[in-house]
Amino acid sequence: MMATQGGGEEPDPFSVVTRMAGAGGDSTTHLPARCGQGIQISDLCSALSVHTMVLPPKQPGATYSVFGKDPRSGTVMLASKGGGIGVGHVILGSFSGVGRGMSDPPIEGAIGRRPSASLSPEVCLAAPSILPLGIIEEGDALEVPEIGEDEEVFLSLTAPPPNQWYHGKLDRMIAEERLLQARTAGSYLIRESDRRPGSFVLSFLSMTNSVNHFRIIAMCGDYYIGGRRFSSLSDLIGYYSYMSCLLKGEKLISPVAPPEPVEDRRRVRAILPYTKVPETDEISFFKGDTFIVHNELEDGWLWVTNVRTDEQGLIVQDLVKEVGREEDPHEGKAWFHGKINKKEAYDLLKTVGQVCSFLVRPSDSTPGDYSLYFRSTEIIRRFKISPTPSNQFMMGGRYYNSIDDIIEHYRKEQIVEGHNLKYALSVQHQEQVLTDTVEGKEIYNTIRRKTKDAFYKNIVKKGYVLFNKGKGKRWKNLYFILEGNDSQLIYFESEKRATKPKGLIDLSVCSVYEVHDSMFGRPNCFQIVVQHFSEEQCIFYFAGETPEQAQDWMKCLQNFCNNLRKPSQPCSNKRLRQVSSLFLNVEEAHKLPSKHFTNGYCNIYLNSIQVAKTHPREGQNPVWTEEFIFDDLSSEINRFEISLSNKTKKSKENDILFMCCPLCRLQRGQMIDEWFPLSSHVPLKNMAPSSLRLRVRYSVEKIMPVEVYNELKELVLLKELHVISALAHVCGQDRTLLASVLLRIFRHENLEAQLLRELNDREISAEDEATTLFRATTLASTLMEQYMKATATPFVHHALKDTILKIMESRQSCELNPSKLEKNEDVSVNLAHLLIIVSELVEKIFMAAEILPPTLRFIYGCLQKAVQQKWPRNTTMRTRVVSGFVFLRLICPAIVNPRIFNIIADPPSPIASRTLTLVAKAVQNLANLVEFGAKEPYMEGVNPFIKSNKHRMIKFLDELGVCQLL
Repeated sequence: MMATQGGGEEPDPFSVVTRMAGAGGDSTTHLPARCGQGIQISDLCSALSVHTMVLPPKQPGATYSVFGKDPRSGTVMLASKGGGIGVGHVILGSFSGVGRGMSDPPIEGAIGRRPSASLSPEVCLAAPSILPLGIIEEGDALEVPEIGEDEEVFLSLTAPPPNQWYHGKLDRMIAEERLLQARTAGSYLIRESDRRPGSFVLSFLSMTNSVNHFRIIAMCGDYYIGGRRFSSLSDLIGYYSYMSCLLKGEKLISPVAPPEPVEDRRRVRAILPYTKVPETDEISFFKGDTFIVHNELEDGWLWVTNVRTDEQGLIVQDLVKEVGREEDPHEGKAWFHGKINKKEAYDLLKTVGQVCSFLVRPSDSTPGDYSLYFRSTEIIRRFKISPTPSNQFMMGGRYYNSIDDIIEHYRKEQIVEGHNLKYALSVQHQEQVLTDTVEGKEIYNTIRRKTKDAFYKNIVKKGYVLFNKGKGKRWKNLYFILEGNDSQLIYFESEKRATKPKGLIDLSVCSVYEVHDSMFGRPNCFQIVVQHFSEEQCIFYFAGETPEQAQDWMKCLQNFCNNLRKPSQPCSNKRLRQVSSLFLNVEEAHKLPSKHFTNGYCNIYLNSIQVAKTHPREGQNPVWTEEFIFDDLSSEINRFEISLSNKTKKSKENDILFMCCPLCRLQRGQMIDEWFPLSSHVPLKNMAPSSLRLRVRYSVEKIMPVEVYNELKELVLLKELHVISALAHVCGQDRTLLASVLLRIFRHENLEAQLLRELNDREISAEDEATTLFRATTLASTLMEQYMKATATPFVHHALKDTILKIMESRQSCELNPSKLEKNEDVSVNLAHLLIIVSELVEKIFMAAEILPPTLRFIYGCLQKAVQQKWPRNTTMRTRVVSGFVFLRLICPAIVNPRIFNIIADPPSPIASRTLTLVAKAVQNLANLVEFGAKEPYMEGVNPFIKSNKHRMIKFLDELGVCQLL
């Protein structure tokens, strides 16, 4: 199909033709489809008037087929592939998707980017005899052949053009007046915020006739709302019109247009050329280039779009000057010439242009109109472009959302017979040479002195943190900036490219929750929960390298989360702080339905946010006895829930049973041991009632100023440790919590060596048998374990990380157990591979001794002296006592589960997991100075390695305790 100077069109013989009576004669719509083929619904959408609605509504994923090559006048019969009778009529006007064959790829970026033209309001009103949109006649289905296996085409989502909903800078009150005047639920508009320049607001009229305002954060060309990122405001409109609800059960339906077109974006023009610095977000440009400014960053940097090239990036404000509001908004486009007359346009196309070259300039005869000049083979043709009252543009009887859409349309379709628009004739740039040398040099020198470290204003905290967008995703080490002025957490690929964010989280609609180690099999995790307006939730997970790093980030983030700023209960004494905590012990379940549970586990939630889970346990009466402690709960948390799922390799692990307990039901400070009935999400027929036994304690404590605790602290720090002994006797099962609190106090006072030495000495003096020393879990052993994890992480990383990463990448098995070998697997090859790994790992452990903290080595030395005095005839005791801590409680657990120490981010493969277990077995036996025997005969191939390295292991362990008095 093509446009002539008269505006007519020639029919495409392969099109479905419809005709509609309109002002000035019939217009013809051509659909690039044959009978029985699938049709691109996006083409139909672009044909529909913005003032009309298709019924049934356009739905995501809907597929249709065209039946009949020449359907009755004004309609095209479509059949939905969703099942049932779905044949309907859709009135079509002229549209932009003309002449595209069904095999052509769909246009990318459908939302807000498709060049579209729509039926004018005048044509709609001039066709009273045509059936209204979406009417389905009962007899239609009988005349249509049975639906075959046609090509499925998914509905393409589009948004109305910006001139239908963008109002520029607008007061909140005026926005509400315009929406209330529309009187249609689902009406909306977007405006620039009058309170926060540079950000936008989506104003929406809900079904309750109230106007809601949603903040849109604009950052470096992207737009963020409710934790989601969009590349344009049109994409945002399209998403909440078709894909997701803005409020619960409510989507964007009817755009409210401004009284007159708005073009208020800040524009600047280059006064000097610039070449970007490699590996940065800067962009190169010519003198005279025009830019649209998206963000004003610190230190004179701007994030812009070059109108000529459509490229986004950084420029320096010193190299540009402001463009007046009165200047034509198309200025800077590659094809626009706003400062030449008609004769100069002809001369330019004749002398510089070639066949199919074109340009656009303002019309001489009608102010406000434009002329498109096109060079064909013989002559230069002119086409008039006129703006319409509905904020569209008309050319040759067709309506378009913008001049860009006109050009894009005729790049694909013939504008005159045999020709398309191909070569935009750009404004000829002057020679890019600095004439005013002195001024130019000074500007460039100023740019070189500028740094990009200050793009963001009030940086409260910054640094690398592991990041995960959801369970099952990979962890990534990203660079984060916490911006305090706007309560934003901004993240980037790296610190070097910390300009345009990879993403942004608006903390004003967020909550922060701790994540138990059980969730990801790694420590130091927490999560940010974004509460969407539609009551949906978006969750981001984080992991710190150390507990201190994770706690530090959590405390900083909590200060900026509006959802956490609600005071708990008003307290008369402002010096008191109220702290809530929850102790939860999941004991066992009873009578789980055998049809649904073979390997059950529990998911634990706080306010419907998952924070922990148990290990899977077999049977219908599984016993877990797993303990979870949640400290310093936010005031918004009012309940905990537990759901039960079944762990299988194949099926999806859905929640089957659940229970919920409001915290107000629990007596504060009292431990309850109770069976809770379990409910089901779906009816379970002929099933006995199931229950879950929990031990729970919820406590709310008032924390006084630190000076009030000084006397208690002095008692705890007494050398005789009377208070600590009493606490250890009273706390019993709470020794883990007691140990962590004591360790924090003594480390703060630099007295941890004194504490650990004294408790270890008491443990040794109380033990009669050397073989059972430190085998039981006591306060002393728990303190040692926690202290090693807190201080020896660099040692563990240095000794283990390289070898473990090789194991993760290797596909070679180390399996030696005959019952687990694959068919035709060579055990000798596996043993050789295992010995290589173990040898490399042990060598690195030996070489890493100097990395252990001096305080820890001093404690090891104290242990060696104490056991020598207790058992002077046992020559290996001084070696074994250190081995029991360094290998049994530190190195070997890190080998078996390297995620505990953040050595790896993702779970190991089955082969890697088994290799890690076998390596840990071999290393532990070497550390115990024991060879494999009848209990594990398949491991006896490692014995020669153990024998040859026993002497070196003894020397290594003995030397760990050699450290001067601190």
